[in-house]
Amino acid sequence: MSTTAISAVVPRRPAMLAGQVVAVAAQVRPWVRLNVELSDGTGTITLRFMGRAAIPGIRHGSRLHAQGTPRVEEGVLVMLNPLYEFTDEGHAWLHLG
Repeated sequence: MSTTAISAVVPRRPAMLAGQVVAVAAQVRPWVRLNVELSDGTGTITLRFMGRAAIPGIRHGSRLHAQGTPRVEEGVLVMLNPLYEFTDEGHAWLHLG
């Protein structure tokens, strides 16, 4: 699957995205989740990891590839529990979200 620009993402269609983490926020109420804002210069998407308050290595400035099916929630583009891959420092590790 080729990489799609975030601005070209079509909700409810699988996509592979690449970008840089611009914000990370954990929430514990009403349920535990980690929201990761990924930007590629054309747009931003929230990668939402349910049941997790942190993921080692995901921090502001991290570079990632993310794969999943985006949707719109309250006007915000969101991808739930995506597969992700770090692309920092020439290394690539695949993680199941």
